[in-house]
Amino acid sequence: MSGKLWMYSDQLDDEDLEFARHSFFRYSEGIAYYRLTEKTITRLAREANAIYKIDGKMVLIKRDLFEAYLRSQYEKTGNGPGVECKGEGGETDHGGKE
Repeated sequence: MSGKLWMYSDQLDDEDLEFARHSFFRYSEGIAYYRLTEKTITRLAREANAIYKIDGKMVLIKRDLFEAYLRSQYEKTGNGPGVECKGEGGETDHGGKE
């Protein structure tokens, strides 16, 4: 194994290893692997500047940029994408919006 995958080999399954072999993925592959909606993956990929269009039709997402962005967001918030923060008393914090 190349890179740092060997450090997590006890936690990886065949799906993880297959996904890690590719530098790019399509929306459908990202939806299945990350278990996020297409809208969420599109938003995150745009924020990460990881979207590549081929011939104006096929859209690919650069995995390294996308995952680095996911990690940076997780480190900032302590939550994964799409996870709402709970305020005191258990109510959901919407940033002042109701």
